[in-house]
Amino acid sequence: MPNATIALDRASADIPLTRAAREDLERAANEAAQRGAEESNPVDVLRAVLSNRGSLAITTIRSLGTDPAVVATALSGDGAASTLPLRQLLVNANREAQVLGHYSVDSIHLLLALLYSDSPATSAALQRAGLTMYDLRRHLQTGARPDAPIAAAPPSAARAPDRALRRRPLPRLRGVVTVSPIFLALLGVVAVTGAVLWFDVLPQYVTVVTVAFVAAGWIATLCVHEFSHALAGYLGGDTSMPSSGYLSLNPLRYTHLLMSIALPAVFLLLGGIPLPGGAVYINTAALRGKRWETAVALAGPLGTLVCGLVIAGAMAATFRLGVITRGNLEFFAALAFLGAIEMYVLVLTLLPVPPLDGFAAIRPWLPYGVQAWASRIGWYGLVLLFFAIWYVPAIGAPISGAGDFLSGLVGLDPSLVSLGAQNFRFR
Repeated sequence: MPNATIALDRASADIPLTRAAREDLERAANEAAQRGAEESNPVDVLRAVLSNRGSLAITTIRSLGTDPAVVATALSGDGAASTLPLRQLLVNANREAQVLGHYSVDSIHLLLALLYSDSPATSAALQRAGLTMYDLRRHLQTGARPDAPIAAAPPSAARAPDRALRRRPLPRLRGVVTVSPIFLALLGVVAVTGAVLWFDVLPQYVTVVTVAFVAAGWIATLCVHEFSHALAGYLGGDTSMPSSGYLSLNPLRYTHLLMSIALPAVFLLLGGIPLPGGAVYINTAALRGKRWETAVALAGPLGTLVCGLVIAGAMAATFRLGVITRGNLEFFAALAFLGAIEMYVLVLTLLPVPPLDGFAAIRPWLPYGVQAWASRIGWYGLVLLFFAIWYVPAIGAPISGAGDFLSGLVGLDPSLVSLGAQNFRFR
């Protein structure tokens, strides 16, 4: 790797660059390398900026009535006498980006930094061509030309040339998302118990194996549900997600005393399905806005839906291939039952009851008084809902019916779901 390219990587290590700025700086580094220089200088950078015809810097120069070729002609020499380090040039460009409310350094910020007095060769050439910092900044934020009256009404922000730079970029996922060994172990349990059911290895222990298969599968899909919340929260601006372990698919990170232990135990004692639950804690104040709050709330149910569709798709494929036999019937019954649970939970989580996801999705748009009331209720609303589902048929029946409807809609066979439910319960 040429020394100039290494110097560029070091100088820009902690400075976010757009693709256009990266292209300009790499072109400048190549030019410096060709003449044997250790790093590119401001003249190299300006020449590179002027040659990138599709960049915002070039469109801004043209919008201000200046020909980029005129600026290039005004440049003298190769700038070898310049003492401004590349790092300082990028720091100046980053300062311009921050002052203008932009999240990354673009070619236009390089152009502004090249107008600084500590880069006399480039600033003189740009000024001789009629470009000034004031005109560049004003046009960038308003679209106004230099000859436009100062008091004239600026264009709307939606048409300002810098509107794309004002959008906060999504954070990178490399090195952030991991897969916990515990999650892999859960998948291993699913695979092993699934194989036992498929090959009918332990026919006398069908219930035990079915319980292990469904429980491990459900906890794995719960991890996907909570991971989806966390991923949306991270993309939405809550950068604490990686340090909390929520992006690791580790079920221990999603454990909640009430949802994960107390309620499942009560449901099991009452003879029902011990559905465990989890929770991730999102810093909503760090999110980009109300739309992201809603997106974070709906991401979990979306993850559940995807899991249910994967199960339903596998069931549909087996039906078409005709691989279901009497010997592996218990496996497909357990799989269908797990898919039906996913559909039931999807309906449940979308109910507009605090603190379920359905309420969290609409919460940002409600009056603050209603939001405060929901905060005071906390998890009590969920406990009351669960017992109402269990003891009040007028509430439980429609929810169960909606789950059955979704199960049928995605192609889960009701007879297989029923058999799986029977095998799941200890008789």
